[in-house]
Amino acid sequence: MKCEFIQYQLGAYTAGELPPESSLIIERHLRTCPDCQAWLEEVQELAQIWQQPDTEPQLDFPDMTADIMNEIRQMPPLYKRQASRMKPKDSRRMMIAHFGVAACIAFCLFQFGVFEHLQTGITHATEIFSSSVDHILKEGKR
Repeated sequence: MKCEFIQYQLGAYTAGELPPESSLIIERHLRTCPDCQAWLEEVQELAQIWQQPDTEPQLDFPDMTADIMNEIRQMPPLYKRQASRMKPKDSRRMMIAHFGVAACIAFCLFQFGVFEHLQTGITHATEIFSSSVDHILKEGKR
């Protein structure tokens, strides 16, 4: 008998769910096959683990939940935190800085001709589309 079939049945054999004739066949095979004997030992070990009551493993991590929650409770409300971060003077400076960066990027794009290539591609696509529409309209009129 092939070992694959025996190994497939070992879980049911260990649980006592097989008919007696199937159990006898498996027992005969196990007497002569060391690989399947090793497989049976692993299945029995797993069965013991599954039968043990659920216990949470004891980890050595400190419980920091209370400390974190205390820190959160001591924080000021969100609207006060946001207001303190953004002062009117800073927001105006940031806006000017953003516009300056945008202007520099636009200048570089114009300098390298990105928009010219984009315009050529759009023009070409528009011409193809309009000629297709004209062709469809002419064919539809006939």
